[in-house]
Amino acid sequence: MRPFMRKPIKADTRIPLCRILGSSFIALLTLFLLSCYGQKRALEQDQEKSNTDPILTLLLQDDYSGLDIEETSIITNTKTLQAFFVNVNRTRKPGLPLPEVDFSKETVLIYCSGEINQHVRPKLSIADVTDHSIIITPTLEEKQKKGASLVITSPFSIYKIPSTQKKIIFQKNR
Repeated sequence: MRPFMRKPIKADTRIPLCRILGSSFIALLTLFLLSCYGQKRALEQDQEKSNTDPILTLLLQDDYSGLDIEETSIITNTKTLQAFFVNVNRTRKPGLPLPEVDFSKETVLIYCSGEINQHVRPKLSIADVTDHSIIITPTLEEKQKKGASLVITSPFSIYKIPSTQKKIIFQKNR
């Protein structure tokens, strides 16, 4: 058999283990760094999207507003917010605290549903956002019924929204 062999066969032709592990470690490290960059970029895109879309944040919700009829308000200063709380806190001891709002960055929206059944709660939601306006719809959300009592309340909800130059329009549900 010897005459047919061109080169002698070496006993150990395997690739060293450290060479295999080193190249796979570098590949895994590169893949990890690239995936972290992709997640960071996706997070930045989500933040950009949230900066363009207004978000309603619930500040306070209670069962007594002191108003008999349905009313919506847009409040842009502390003095007007305090006047609303004077009306709400007329018969409360101690009264509800004034929520902390930075009116240079945020606007307050108040929805009072008037006198209604105890088993519903007022809620605001953004229906549509256009280039010039934000359309907000007030709705009544069912609460869990604890009993069969018929108590009439006048609940209200206070929301904050980032300040904007767009016109805020309340649209009634039909």
